[in-house]
Amino acid sequence: MPQDITFYELSSEADQDISDIFDYTEVEFGLDQAVSYITAFDECFTQLIENPDLGRERGEVREELRSIISGSHIAFYRIFEDRIRIVRILHGSRDLPKYFQ
Repeated sequence: MPQDITFYELSSEADQDISDIFDYTEVEFGLDQAVSYITAFDECFTQLIENPDLGRERGEVREELRSIISGSHIAFYRIFEDRIRIVRILHGSRDLPKYFQ
């Protein structure tokens, strides 16, 4: 297991996912809820820096991919020597494999 993980980064797709989730949550539930929901993602991803194996392996989706649940969403990530890379953040009700073809 990597020992020197110091940060997490978002792929461009994950960054867009966060933006879309924020926009949807703000419209449906208000600004305070949107900020709270996005803050929970940050807290979840920060936990992964300390414990990268916290999520489950998702080899059935793609090799070396892991996932962790935050709210109604599933964050998919990869572990590198110095960082966690958040690949996608998708609602749990979606057809997940189609996003990794």
